[in-house]
Amino acid sequence: MESNKDITRESIIAAAGTAFSKLGYKKTTMDDIACFTNVSKTGIYYYFKNKEEVFNEVIKKEAEKLQTQIYEAVNQESSPIDKLFAYVNVRMSVLNSIFNYYSTFRHNLLEHFDIINHNRKEFDKVETDILMKILEEGINKGDFFIEQVEETAKTIMLTLRSLEIPFFGIENQGDYKIYLERLITICLYGIIPR
Repeated sequence: MESNKDITRESIIAAAGTAFSKLGYKKTTMDDIACFTNVSKTGIYYYFKNKEEVFNEVIKKEAEKLQTQIYEAVNQESSPIDKLFAYVNVRMSVLNSIFNYYSTFRHNLLEHFDIINHNRKEFDKVETDILMKILEEGINKGDFFIEQVEETAKTIMLTLRSLEIPFFGIENQGDYKIYLERLITICLYGIIPR
């Protein structure tokens, strides 16, 4: 059971997410965050030492949601190929939703990139583990032929990460799902035994 302290902390994080989505990171102040919740600015400082710490927690919450949705999507599929498709589709779809929610970041995405990148290190390990399990299952079932599973998982992650800004950011290419589908097909035909 969550304590009142935990509930208050969570409400501050949720309010900060709303503030950041409407105003952007640079323009959002601790006063703005306080306006979006029933906690005073002084009360916010009881839980967080500065705006960056609050922002870090917002990013962690978004990463946790993404992780949960990926697990659910992957676990609904039975074949490793379908699991890989589900992983990529859900990952990119959820990230697209996050970018749309935090639309003010689109204009200054590169300014926030270092903060976001620093916070995703924990999730990178989770993502690598998810991908490695899918790839290992595919190897065991004869669906994939991969000699270096961890390196392949990291390559897939790196490829997807490199597409985040072009798909959702400053160079938005319209319907990213068309390109994503082609990318998945290219990746799969590179690892399916012939």
